Amino acid sequence: MDDPTLRRLLADLAHQDGVVTHRQLIEGGAEPHDVRRWVRARLLSPVHRGVHVDHTGPLTARQREWVAVLACGAGAAVCLLGAPGPLVHVAIDASRRVVAPPGVRLHRVTGLAAQVRSTSPPRLAPEHDALLAIDLAATEDEVVRILTDAVRARATTPARLRAAIDSRSRLRHRRLVLEVLDDVERGTQSVLEHRYLRDVERAHQLPAATWQQRRRVGGRTEYADAAYESQQVLVELDGRTAHTGWDAENRDARRDLDQAAAGRVTVRLRHRQVLAEPCATAVRLARLLRSRGWTGAPRPCGPRCDVISETWSHQAATGLRDEAG
Repeated sequence: MDDPTLRRLLADLAHQDGVVTHRQLIEGGAEPHDVRRWVRARLLSPVHRGVHVDHTGPLTARQREWVAVLACGAGAAVCLLGAPGPLVHVAIDASRRVVAPPGVRLHRVTGLAAQVRSTSPPRLAPEHDALLAIDLAATEDEVVRILTDAVRARATTPARLRAAIDSRSRLRHRRLVLEVLDDVERGTQSVLEHRYLRDVERAHQLPAATWQQRRRVGGRTEYADAAYESQQVLVELDGRTAHTGWDAENRDARRDLDQAAAGRVTVRLRHRQVLAEPCATAVRLARLLRSRGWTGAPRPCGPRCDVISETWSHQAATGLRDEAG
């Protein structure tokens, strides 16, 4: 079945992927009895109150987003795109009172209009979307993941994130966010890398590594997560989902061999060494760095730090146990 009036109205709203509101139909020249007739003829299917779609089958992901935005009214925008679960997350201005339709979770945002991108459907700009997710984050590691993922995916930049932060009078974890952005600009790209920098290198005053350094090795371009140039030591931080599979493991082995041939030592650390054993890892790295020319000594991060039990034959190590209390 077909209807030229409905076809014209839907063509005028083609950017909405076949989703249309009752109000849009009336404003386009239809009469209420026309809408009822189209529904009876199954040319339109009601989804939420006042929102229809131009077919009777399952909705696409984009149609679900359009339905949610249109059901929530003027100024609404899709947000939290990476959120798990079946719900569509929609941002509305904090001044509005809206009842969430089924399948939709609402987030009230102050000054929403300035934070929305005019996409199809409208979406919260990536930097504001990241800050909204941070407001909901339960742990510090989740904050780090949100920021590093957003920048690594090139959805936004540290500069745009800083501008978005400056536009907010309130932000949970503000100090942590700014600290992580400093580290992201330095080159860290994951929770594991941030925790290594904070809990292993800085906490124990190891020399400062250069992050994501580009170099040519064996005719290929390689990037080292953390490079201690003076000592020719490279640290690779392998997360649970990184460097898995036969091909990837062979690439890692080949790269390590090329680095060794060039006189560099490659150390591969995983979650356990960084998250569960940062002090022991710092001790082992300090030994390696000192064996390759570092003249300093690590400092204990607390009274139970593994660094205290070591003897560091250098002036810098004098009083380590006293400093640890």
